[in-house]
Amino acid sequence: MSEPYPHIETALQDIRLQRLRGDGLILDIGGGGEGLVSRIENERVCAIDIRMSEIREAQIHGQSSNWIVADGRNLCFRDEVFDIVTLWFSLGFMSNWTIKHSVIEEAYRVLREDGQLSILASHIPASGASLIFWANFTLPDGTLSKTGYGVRGGQNQTLTRVSELVDDIGFEQLQSEDHGDWFKLVAHKR
Repeated sequence: MSEPYPHIETALQDIRLQRLRGDGLILDIGGGGEGLVSRIENERVCAIDIRMSEIREAQIHGQSSNWIVADGRNLCFRDEVFDIVTLWFSLGFMSNWTIKHSVIEEAYRVLREDGQLSILASHIPASGASLIFWANFTLPDGTLSKTGYGVRGGQNQTLTRVSELVDDIGFEQLQSEDHGDWFKLVAHKR
């Protein structure tokens, strides 16, 4: 007998990461765990995560980022402080659309005018109990980081839905790429 709500796993995704533009401040929401943005951009990054254990895990890579335990729905920063806000594979851990909306609104608030929002996210089907997303990340310096993310299923997280959310909040899209099991979206604050 099969489960009524199956667990879904992706094939291993090969994802090449690039440096972010400019030299201004970056806020990495959900920056714990692998700490990808911190490993690429170092001291430019203020990485927040809701769990201290995730920050500790990211700190093993020895980057000089600033680390803060915080909830992305209520950021402790003034308006228009950051040049870039990243949400790299953290949206899937925000299991409902009210949370995703609040976090992206806060990203908009703390970004400077013409600041950039960078989203990398897994496609999460509308059905299924959970999703395991497997990835082999290649950092700009050639370092490989193989990992898996387990998130709640049934979120219906797609490039189209995230694009609509970003547009509704007031961002203007600059780039979008759909890679099947994951997608990339870059937008700027109008």
